[in-house]
Amino acid sequence: MYKCIKLVKRNLRYFRELNRERAVFNSLNRDFFQTYDNCNFAQQIILRRKVKLIKDKFKYIGYIWTDLYHKNICNINALNVICRCNSIDSLPYRCLINTIRENCTVKYLCENNNYNFSLLKSMGFEKKEGTLILYKELSENIHFILNGGLEFEVLQKGRDEEKRCEVQNKIFEDEHRVPLTLEDIFFDEVQDYYFEKGAVFLKKDNRYIGYGQFILENNIPVIVNFGIIEECRGKGYSKYLLIYLLKMIYFNGFNKIIIKVRDSNYRALNLYKSVGFEVKKEQYHLELKRRSSI
Repeated sequence: MYKCIKLVKRNLRYFRELNRERAVFNSLNRDFFQTYDNCNFAQQIILRRKVKLIKDKFKYIGYIWTDLYHKNICNINALNVICRCNSIDSLPYRCLINTIRENCTVKYLCENNNYNFSLLKSMGFEKKEGTLILYKELSENIHFILNGGLEFEVLQKGRDEEKRCEVQNKIFEDEHRVPLTLEDIFFDEVQDYYFEKGAVFLKKDNRYIGYGQFILENNIPVIVNFGIIEECRGKGYSKYLLIYLLKMIYFNGFNKIIIKVRDSNYRALNLYKSVGFEVKKEQYHLELKRRSSI
């Protein structure tokens, strides 16, 4: 019934149509032609070898685009089957997955839309680490009472980069993390997403104990680099800093905000939910162990 075939020049136009609908199954599916159309002839040949199409009788209905790493790790860049029915049909997806070499770990970054997670789970995929995207609408009546001894200081570009570097490295200190450098800070400040006067320090008794900022993604503010130094955590300072950032965002003309957090960071999740954030999207790294059929 289903037949998987190679992507070649003569069926490329059918694949373009399938690629346009890549977000139907997973909004994080990568756009193949954004890469392909900017490659030279030899690179395009190599890229086509990484794609398998699936046909139902005479009609192309789906595809898988993968990359193989270190001989035993396969990453799915995009996976999609056009299904016009309401029921979950995993068979064409299984056929596409079976084109991947055996005895390897298959990885796939996927945004949950219920349908895709149910289907992938039925095939043996398991959830690993994930990111939750939380959303909140803002209004001018954000309640805020300053705690004694706390004060805020907006980062001044061209003056406070070294201070930001020092504070962030204290907040996110970890043996597996590469420390931030001044070069990283300056690079951040020249990016299109950077919002000047969108970063703030939290001070306690004239000591810098916290930092947070917001950037713009599609003109929507996103809170990033938010935290309190370790010895000052658990005292409610995070909530003061978060609410102050929300007020900054609102008074800069924005009425909604997004924040991203690891699904395992329960302390941060509880903080964000306590001021009205709601989970809008769930993105997970999924894994499947491809075993030998012998």
